[in-house]
Parts: sequence; C-alpha cells; structure tokens
Amino acid sequence: MALNGEQIYHKQWTEAESQQSSTWRELSAIEFALKSFSPMLNHNHIKWYSDSLVASTISRVGSMRRDLHRIALRIYQLCLKNGIEFEINWIPRTQQQKADFLSRLIDIDDWQITRECFDALEKLWGRHTSDCFANYYNAKISRFVSWHWNPGCSGVDFFVQNLAGENCLVVPPTTLIARALFYLRKQKAYATVIVPFWPSSYFWPVINRQLTRYIVDYKVFNSKALTHGRNTNSLLGSNRFHGEIIALRMAFV
Repeated sequence: MALNGEQIYHKQWTEAESQQSSTWRELSAIEFALKSFSPMLNHNHIKWYSDSLVASTISRVGSMRRDLHRIALRIYQLCLKNGIEFEINWIPRTQQQKADFLSRLIDIDDWQITRECFDALEKLWGRHTSDCFANYYNAKISRFVSWHWNPGCSGVDFFVQNLAGENCLVVPPTTLIARALFYLRKQKAYATVIVPFWPSSYFWPVINRQLTRYIVDYKVFNSKALTHGRNTNSLLGSNRFHGEIIALRMAFV
C-alpha cells in the first residue's frame, strides 16, 4: 500500500513468533521486508534504520545464538542473490514513531475460506486467476493481491487493480463487501465473492436488489467452510459462528 508515495509492508506474527525475543522479531522483520520488496530493491543500495543496536550488530557480523545467526545468514543470502547492498544504522526509538505505529496494526478480519471450500469453488466455476484479498500465509492462488507488501504478492490494494480478463476469488472483510462489489462492476470482472449470509446487514440490499442481475450462480456453505488466520479473535472462522456463507458467482459484463 502506498502512503504519500511511501511503500508499506506488514506482517502479523504467529503466536509462536510473538513469544520470540525482540531481537529475533527485529531480524525477522528485516528478512520479511527484503522478501516483500525484492522486485523493487534488486541491485540497489538499501539503508535500514533500527532502534535495536543488537539487531544492527547481528545483521552485520552474525551471532553466537544459532537461531539469530540463521536469520542473519538468510538476510545476507537474500542480498547476495538480488544484488542488494544492505546497510543498517541504529537510531533512537524517538525517531521510529511511524514504524512503531505500523507494527501495532492488527488484522481484525483475519479469517479465510478453507482449502476444501476453495477446491469446491474451483470445480464449480473454473480456475481462478487472482486471490484478491489475501496475504502470504492464506492465499489460495499463487497470484494474490494484499493490503500491504508481502513476499510473493502480485499487487497491493484491490481497489486499484486492473481486473480485466481475471477470474477473481474475492473474500473481502465484511466492512468492504459493498465497496468490493461496486469495484468489480466498474472493472467488468468475473468473480466468485464470499459473503456471510446476513440478511440484516448493510451489504445485503446491495446484493439482493442493486446487483442481483449480475449473479449467475451461487453455492451455500456452512460455517465449517471458514477458518481463522493468525488473529483468532474474529467471529468469522471461530466456533462461535454457526451461520452460513454464500459463494456468489458474478459476471459484471
């Protein structure tokens, strides 16, 4: 995602990763950033500013701790492979306000369809070509669009993508369902859109009235078709959700 011309990456830690030391997480963040931005960073001189003096040192000379040394080695190998000249500099925490803010972002809609659900959709409506609201650990298709830069993502921000000729898998956050549908219509796209069966929700009149003519087929799944991602606090994907979800096959042409 671009913010005032700046590129942003974001990673949500697993529970095990969140228990690691701050130095481990700092080094892992460096590695993740290099993977996420590698298409833009190849054959460039990169300066990284960190408030972790220990991580700054380890990234240059390694560590006696095996787990930290392995990450430092992977950072070196990434830079060598991509022709990146990497320089890390220590700065005080007071100069890291923006990075600290971004590090505290949490995806409250971190739920997804299961692989079994996706396979059923593939059989119904053909091979999907782009997973439009995904990230590096939940994408069902190798070509995916994410909110922030991730390793392997083909684009950032669904609402600026050219969807012509795509067969899209669209599993949007519930707050963005209506906006996503109207953007698909604007792009004249083909899409499989996953929504919870919530007739009292704000987006239901959009589906049931405004965009009904674009629905060419649908399939109803029970709650077991959803699962959590790394944030296990969302309703959808949890054992507290007992409703149904609907896969809408839509042709905006």
